[in-house]
Amino acid sequence: MKRVLLTGGMGFVGLRTATALHSAGHSIRIFDLAPRPERLPAGMSVEILSGNIANPAAVAAAAEGCDGIVHLAGLMTVDCARDPVLATRVNLIGSLNVFEAAKAGGLPVAYLSTAGVFGPNDAIHPQPMTIYGATKLAVEGAARAFFLDHGVRSLGLRPYIVYGPGISSGIAAGPSIAIEASVRREPAEIRFSGRVGFVYVDDVARVLAAAMTAPLEGATALTMAGQTAEMEAFVAELRAQSGWSGIGISGEPLRIPADLASDPVPAFLGTQPVTGIADGIRQSIATLKRAAGDELSNV
Repeated sequence: MKRVLLTGGMGFVGLRTATALHSAGHSIRIFDLAPRPERLPAGMSVEILSGNIANPAAVAAAAEGCDGIVHLAGLMTVDCARDPVLATRVNLIGSLNVFEAAKAGGLPVAYLSTAGVFGPNDAIHPQPMTIYGATKLAVEGAARAFFLDHGVRSLGLRPYIVYGPGISSGIAAGPSIAIEASVRREPAEIRFSGRVGFVYVDDVARVLAAAMTAPLEGATALTMAGQTAEMEAFVAELRAQSGWSGIGISGEPLRIPADLASDPVPAFLGTQPVTGIADGIRQSIATLKRAAGDELSNV
């Protein structure tokens, strides 16, 4: 069993990653700007620290006594566009604080990058078209430098649209919000269109947990495209499974390649199956219905 520092552990991906780490037998220390312990699954025992990822002393203190770091704290696309300087402070400087703590403790790091490091017309050579993507590409470069200069091993994941049960945020949250709205029989609007890769959140969480279990090699950046489909096909599958037709689609396609290929999963991470859209929606609906039932039973 390892003690893992999980930054941003109260977020959408963070909560599912906490579950994956717990299932793998790890002890978890969550570091979050605004902890919400009530969001954690019942019966999960974790250590919770409140702090700002942009504060190097706070990050260093949080990493003490840990065996690895899963770094998820950061600002998403819309917030980054609204305040690029804050985005740099949180996404880039915050990540540098994490790598400095990892260097001091000799710790491996698994972190979230984004498929947004690619521009819409080139799925091979990173050319981000958003401040969010630019900060994440800078973090990837820092990860390589920390490996070459200090031996810090890392894995960065570049997921496309991450969806599933839970409280997500930003424009990419549209499919997740749509699933929950369908369960609640409420209207919702997905604010981007086009063809994208749909990545089920538990696939991301499972890879992050695997990175804390098996020895990492080098500084790897791994693109995760999930299953690629038109947004209309996703909404049609959601409608077929939920029986709800109140989900709309609006907005322009994202500034990311429509067809992005997943990278081969390195052998040290083991077998990592891809959850298809139909199964991802099915699992999300089942999870949300169970949670709704638990809420009602506690009233």
